[in-house]
Amino acid sequence: MTSAQESRRPIADTHIHLYQVTRPGGVPWPSPQNKILYRDVLPAEYKALARKYGIVSTGIVEASPLFDDNQAVLETVKGDPFFSFLVAQMEIGSPAFLANLERLATDPRVVGIRAFLWAPKITLDATQLLQLRAIAARGMTLDLVSRGTLNPPNQVSALAKAVPELRIILDHLMGAKGAHPNPDWERDVRRLAAHRNVFVKFSSFFDMYNPVAAEDEGWKSPTTLGAYKESFDVLLTAFGADRLIWGSNWPVSDLGGDFGTQIELAEEYLKPVGPEVRDKVMCFNARDFYRRKPPAHVSR
Repeated sequence: MTSAQESRRPIADTHIHLYQVTRPGGVPWPSPQNKILYRDVLPAEYKALARKYGIVSTGIVEASPLFDDNQAVLETVKGDPFFSFLVAQMEIGSPAFLANLERLATDPRVVGIRAFLWAPKITLDATQLLQLRAIAARGMTLDLVSRGTLNPPNQVSALAKAVPELRIILDHLMGAKGAHPNPDWERDVRRLAAHRNVFVKFSSFFDMYNPVAAEDEGWKSPTTLGAYKESFDVLLTAFGADRLIWGSNWPVSDLGGDFGTQIELAEEYLKPVGPEVRDKVMCFNARDFYRRKPPAHVSR
């Protein structure tokens, strides 16, 4: 396996979480029952780890449903260009969405919105469409998790079609599971890849082997490329070299394995396709996607 420490090519991490469980009032996530994640996770720890593996910049994806936590994490990394962007957490359809989006947009580090869309789900009613178009009009992006009943592919496809100027990224391998891709998952991947405004995050590899019942204790995912390669192949052939974007999902990645192992798996997988594709997936696609890029035309 290629050693990530030996690679001199740049890496941009697009998906980490920062939080402080010891703050007054605690945090809404993670749960105190989680023996691995329930601790203070702060910039200095991640920065030391990232530089060990050649990461030159990173983006934070807010996981807290509390709007003020978006501003709190911005303050935590204020003045440090290593933390190059924030994807803020807000729910599409919430009453204060447009006002809160306006507040966030005053900080150029906020380049996108992450919406779980647990409640309400993707409905594409007038309120949701107005808010989604407002994100696009500001040149921001939308992170979504599409897995099982959470934002199912047919709903994401409808969203991508309804708001084609909105750049959407589907986190964490679009929910890939196991060594051999499920035919339904592969079909959904290829259908969604047909929308040119949909991207996929090459992230959270260990979740492919996540026994959800044991999540509070953690688990050990495979460390050999063969356990992941078939799913990686589906994503790369469907989305191509320009719409696959690496991210670690640290510290959640610690539930299933070692931080560096994920990088080693990615480097080993991408080595045969050459340095140009490797650099796109591991660095340059992130820099292009996660920036404010207002569309030439905005749908009404």
